[in-house]
Amino acid sequence: MKFLILAGLLALPLAAGAQTLPDPAPLSQMDLLARDIGRGIGQTALDARQQGAFAGGFLARGEVSPSGAQDSTLSDRGLVTGWGFANGVTPFIGYAQGRSELEDDLHEARIRSYFLGAAYAGQRAGLHYGAAVFVGRTHNKLSSPGFATGSADHDGRLLGLSLRADRMLRQGMTPGTGLDLRVAADVIHHQTRDYALNGLQGRVDDRASTATALHVELGAPMRHYGLALRPYAAWEAFGGQQDSFDYAKDGLSRPVEATDLLSGHRLALGLDLGGGAHPAARIEARQDSGGALGLAVTVRYGF
Repeated sequence: MKFLILAGLLALPLAAGAQTLPDPAPLSQMDLLARDIGRGIGQTALDARQQGAFAGGFLARGEVSPSGAQDSTLSDRGLVTGWGFANGVTPFIGYAQGRSELEDDLHEARIRSYFLGAAYAGQRAGLHYGAAVFVGRTHNKLSSPGFATGSADHDGRLLGLSLRADRMLRQGMTPGTGLDLRVAADVIHHQTRDYALNGLQGRVDDRASTATALHVELGAPMRHYGLALRPYAAWEAFGGQQDSFDYAKDGLSRPVEATDLLSGHRLALGLDLGGGAHPAARIEARQDSGGALGLAVTVRYGF
């Protein structure tokens, strides 16, 4: 009997310590936000680039329903501007920010970043291709009540690679119309510094996440009353690797597994409007494998 009482008393501090471990869902939001703003910057740069000065912007909002974790509502936006040279090389700069609100109405995550990058585009044997590489500093912020996770404020670094290839599959009667295929891919690496969780009075060590995305799109470019239109259908697959959170408090360090927010796939329907040297836009409606919906808009303009 004494042995059982002693064992129970020893288990109490262990149980109390386990209760102080942070919820990985809000901490993992930065991995998702970094992926989305990185993809937005890279693909917008490839979409908007042309010879001479150009600018492009993106705006997206939607929901995420990960398996085994609470849902969240995401929104992100960004701006890219640069100069395209005749040889296909394009330096550019950009700014992007994102926000995530979890369904518990307690946690909000934010990210913002300035980017510097370069793109290249070319054409060979009917294949249009492009690539963009960029780097940016991120500022990440988590807000929640002290009894939940508390607040956190830390910096990071984001590296990105975006690729794209377009090819006309079947030429229509009018040049530039018919049926085409687009394949795009992104790799986004986000590394953050260690930071304090002010509510739980602990610290999270520096860590990294790497997100990947593959986008396959079938479009039908056409002209209607002189306006260039391109309805399309797309499929996207996502993956990646997320480091665990090494959480330290009272001289003890414990690993907390990250919530998998990077895996999954989704379908999309969209429409490209305009093109060339004129203002153009791209509108896309999305639905992921969990049934969550989203909407994205991209605009571009050549000066």
